[in-house]
Amino acid sequence: MDGTLDSLPDRPLREREVTGLNHADAFELVVPVNREEAVEADTQEPVVVTEQLILGTDGWVKGLVYDDGWQVVESVAIDDPDEERFDAMRECESAVAEYGQ
Repeated sequence: MDGTLDSLPDRPLREREVTGLNHADAFELVVPVNREEAVEADTQEPVVVTEQLILGTDGWVKGLVYDDGWQVVESVAIDDPDEERFDAMRECESAVAEYGQ
């Protein structure tokens, strides 16, 4: 993974972290593919996490899954985000869904 993706924590992301990534300058979009209820290990508080993400910039869209670390299961280069991003997102979402099967 490139340095930006290496900055993800080595665990599934909490819902608030996904929201934070959407507000960060590194990505144009961050979309959780799935959401699961979990319990925070330290506090035993309920939390919503995701192990599957779609990340996008103006130059690429990547489908990631957490499986003993974040792994890119699909990467699609795009030249025109307005025209190509949606199809690239669908392609990455399909690859993420197929990964778990």
